[in-house]
Amino acid sequence: MARHQRLDDNHLRVLQTSAALFAERGFLGTSVTELVESAGLTKNAFYSYFPSKEALAVAIVEQTTAQWPPLIARFEALKAPALDTVIALSFEVADRYATDITVRAGVRLSLERDSIKTPVPPPFDGWVDEIERLLSPAGEWELMGLSAPADVAARVIVTCMIGTQQLASSGEADMSKRLTEVWTVILPGLRPTPDLAARIATGQLLRERARAQAAATAPTTMWRTLEPS
Repeated sequence: MARHQRLDDNHLRVLQTSAALFAERGFLGTSVTELVESAGLTKNAFYSYFPSKEALAVAIVEQTTAQWPPLIARFEALKAPALDTVIALSFEVADRYATDITVRAGVRLSLERDSIKTPVPPPFDGWVDEIERLLSPAGEWELMGLSAPADVAARVIVTCMIGTQQLASSGEADMSKRLTEVWTVILPGLRPTPDLAARIATGQLLRERARAQAAATAPTTMWRTLEPS
């Protein structure tokens, strides 16, 4: 479900209130009664949007995963060095996880997919392939001498992104701190990096550049739907 899709107020309220419950309690820890009461709707009205708790969980995961392709494309369009692009993307995702309840719920539900009686993709589905693609463009000079194969590096980076989110306390500041720690350890394994802090800071600045460019060029209403809630 694309984040820019127009939803009526009740539909949007069901998604947002349900995401808050799922993020806090998980799939099994949240009852349909609690979901209905949180949305402030009758059961009939609730079921007119989502016929089951499973369907609602899938919709929240889809709403989360729909953010990633345009996000990756926006950062890639800046044509920065590939490694800086990946670092910048990781900080942007961490920020969304810290500030957007739907993203937190979507990631948690993906991690709990074995408990949901309907197919749910794993967290950050497709990200390993995307990061591998970013790290292995043919003939890119900056990646010559990459210490690890791009596919291995991609798997490690995505695993660390998920782990950072699970281990960090709530709030953007702690997420950023934990992610900085991750990159401080990962970067030397990817390629020689004399000044780790400077390279990480470059990625963070690229992230701010991408956000500023998106805010300046996108229609106001569209940007508001793409911004973390």
